Amino acid sequence: MIIVRYALGVVLVLAVVGKLRSFGAFRDSLANFGLKFRIAPAAAGAIVAVEALTAAAAFTSAPDLAMGVAGTLLGVAFTGAQTYLLAAGSPASCQCFGVRESVSAWTWIRAALVLAMGVALLSAAV
Repeated sequence: MIIVRYALGVVLVLAVVGKLRSFGAFRDSLANFGLKFRIAPAAAGAIVAVEALTAAAAFTSAPDLAMGVAGTLLGVAFTGAQTYLLAAGSPASCQCFGVRESVSAWTWIRAALVLAMGVALLSAAV
């Protein structure tokens, strides 16, 4: 499971770095989910913080159960957000890795991979 942990960590590090490099664009993209005005900066900061903490934990001796729960919850949130935008037919920008790209099957698959890694870690721990 160490490979899955490290893969999850690397994906989240890339997401955090991308979001921080284009934080304003990421913050603004949250409007697609109704997060506007004063709540958008707080939500963007919270998302980046949770991703960063989870990424850091992936490279420590944190229990696989904790990593599985964190990865699964992040994956559910990310996949849910992508599914929502795809179902709405919105031409929204993802900003998942700090790069402006339209929500697509590819962005959904990336989110689902985070979910799959979280579930794999969770399954191995129980």
